[in-house]
Amino acid sequence: MLGIWGAAPARVPTDTIVPVHFFDDTPLWRAFVLYSMFVFDDVLDAEKLRDSLDTLARRDGWRKLGARMRRNAKGELEYHVPAAFTNGRPALAYSHVHHDMDTTDHPIASRLPKPSTRPSIVGDPDEFRSLFQPERGPVKLDDYLNTDRPQLGLHIVSFKDKTIICLYWPHTLMDAMGKMALLDAWMLMLQGRAEDIVSPQGGATDDVDPLAELGKHPTEPHKLAGQRLSMFGLAQYGVSNIMDFCRTQENRMVCVPASFVTKLRETALKEIADDSEKPPFLSEGDILCAWWTRVAISHLPQDSQRTIVLNNAYSLRAPLAADLLPSSSVYVSNAIGFINVLLPAHEVFSKPLSYVASAIRHSIKELGTRTQVEAFTAMWRESQGKLPPFFGDRGMHMITFSNWSKARLFETDFSAAVIKPGKKSRGPGVPSYIQNNQFGLILPNGFPIIGKDADGNYWLSGYMNKGHWGRIEEQLAGDSRE
Repeated sequence: MLGIWGAAPARVPTDTIVPVHFFDDTPLWRAFVLYSMFVFDDVLDAEKLRDSLDTLARRDGWRKLGARMRRNAKGELEYHVPAAFTNGRPALAYSHVHHDMDTTDHPIASRLPKPSTRPSIVGDPDEFRSLFQPERGPVKLDDYLNTDRPQLGLHIVSFKDKTIICLYWPHTLMDAMGKMALLDAWMLMLQGRAEDIVSPQGGATDDVDPLAELGKHPTEPHKLAGQRLSMFGLAQYGVSNIMDFCRTQENRMVCVPASFVTKLRETALKEIADDSEKPPFLSEGDILCAWWTRVAISHLPQDSQRTIVLNNAYSLRAPLAADLLPSSSVYVSNAIGFINVLLPAHEVFSKPLSYVASAIRHSIKELGTRTQVEAFTAMWRESQGKLPPFFGDRGMHMITFSNWSKARLFETDFSAAVIKPGKKSRGPGVPSYIQNNQFGLILPNGFPIIGKDADGNYWLSGYMNKGHWGRIEEQLAGDSRE
């Protein structure tokens, strides 16, 4: 039951209406529709996958997945949850395409990226749009507001040797850790373990927002408050960088082999061990972001005084585990803050990699505390336009990272739906490749780190100005020889 494109469908009197949470209904999350594509080297049972996810979306606490999105009289978003899901108003948007061929014989699927033995650009995620997006698939918020479309969509493409599964949703629904909770519950349903599924906090059939008080009780100022951009400063930054948003953007996928990351980390730890009395710690994520920052700004002069801002998306679930989001619960919504590192460009180039990685680790320890999260979200609540606070200066070069490694996407186990196992040794029902695509706002220099595959390789992607990726390919070739 779709409404007329361009006008919201008439309200259904029996729907339950629930306001969208404050930290879900923001201009930033309204700007994105996300598509997450998983490639399995097995033939999977599409109907079994569909039925299990559909059954999950009908459960109490999970019905938000099938809610319809509308605006109220104030322009705020709200969920309209059907009293009962039917064929006319399904709990899940679903489509299935079957190709009676191997992927090697398909003009697009034959080009799906494969792991590399050195850091390499292995493909363009946008090239596979015909595989991950169904016909008339949503690309903007209005595609939900002006139809009777459920929040969550499932698109499956079957080949004789592989299965491609794509989930798509508006970012207002959930973040990467919310997606992990969804995948975990879906796997349990698929395995016949429905009794082990935990109901999420703040399900759409009630009006309880677990983060309703977040940001209302700060006890200390944010440590970067003095470097916060005002709305005027943010506008100046936008004007200074408007050409980046107007230029043609190119999307690429990068594979970073496990051995390369291990070598970088060992070298960095040795560098800082000489200056530390206790054993140092740097995560693989710290190292990866530090290394990629240097690569991503390689087009700038080595002696540039320009401020580089590393804008790291950060799940708030861990710092809020003691009160608002207990670790025993799941939260299928958005709980994201941003942790920032500000460094002059010439230091990123001239200092050892351990210097940048240590700055990232220090910022996580300093700005990721419960009290700093409260201070950050307090600034978010009082900001004009419900935008999160930004730090830096109007001439800064901002790089945004969103590291999904903790979501363990490559550990997705759909073995319960395998009809014909593939020939790979990683195990049946485990994805060999994952990519994320977004529609709406295209954020230059925004890099999702998809995660680490079964062989330990990291995968990251992102948009950059046309021409930059060619120079980066040369840079990667040089790094791999060092």
